[in-house]
Amino acid sequence: MLGFWLFGAEGESSQNWRQVVRDLWERGIREVKLFVSDDLPGIQEVVREIFPSAKWQLCVLHTVRNTLAKVRKVDREALAEDLKAIYRADTLEQAHEALRELEKRWTERYPDLVAGWLQKSYALLEFLNHPKEIRSYLYTTNQLERLMKEVKRRVKVVEIFCGPGAAEKLVYLVLVQENEKLLTRRLRGFAEISLGSCHAAGHTQ
Repeated sequence: MLGFWLFGAEGESSQNWRQVVRDLWERGIREVKLFVSDDLPGIQEVVREIFPSAKWQLCVLHTVRNTLAKVRKVDREALAEDLKAIYRADTLEQAHEALRELEKRWTERYPDLVAGWLQKSYALLEFLNHPKEIRSYLYTTNQLERLMKEVKRRVKVVEIFCGPGAAEKLVYLVLVQENEKLLTRRLRGFAEISLGSCHAAGHTQ
């Protein structure tokens, strides 16, 4: 974890996300391979502005959830299976074929939803450009969601704070503790990729 930011009553906005991403740059981060987020206001434009070489992955699971919430109950199961064929594909080619099937089958009934998937397919499927071993970490923000649930759980125990500063201090302390846990955690897949890179470098020397 690199930090946390508190937004005011205006909530999430492009200006707020510019402040966050600019802050990362000013603190010395010069290269980001991939940003993974929900479809937040203005975040894609900010990423392109400050880290132009970075790619953007839109959270697939939240997009699926939002899509299914807008369809009739009778269609939900079938549409869920067609969406799964897209994001569970092994290759980009297979994913785009599944997108074409989605378009043929559902455009007449849900034109706006299908159009949204087609327009954002480059961001929804960015994770398929990365090694298969680590894709499960890239296509969703679930790890961040779990972290936020832990923060909420710890804050709820206290219930009453003497002021905003006290709440912010507790959030900070919880995140420090969680970060210490994360620093000792080994993510399956990354070690194999690193080892493969070393082997490849050894063969080319």
